[in-house]
Amino acid sequence: MIRLFSLLLEGPRKKTELWRLSRTNYNSFVKHLDVLIGRGLVAERDGYYVLTERGVREAKEILEWLKRTFQ
Repeated sequence: MIRLFSLLLEGPRKKTELWRLSRTNYNSFVKHLDVLIGRGLVAERDGYYVLTERGVREAKEILEWLKRTFQ
């Protein structure tokens, strides 16, 4: 999920591109994407997946926490 957050922070992605870049098997990818969509963090718009406003906030917080913790 962190990888998906990172990729979507870079900008909208089509599902196949997002899956390929996630470097996970397809079933895991779909499971994680569905969780993010279900929690209102990711949305599909015109064939592209994007972070919602809440998703952007949460993704930035998580990635910032990771930086602080592991640097």
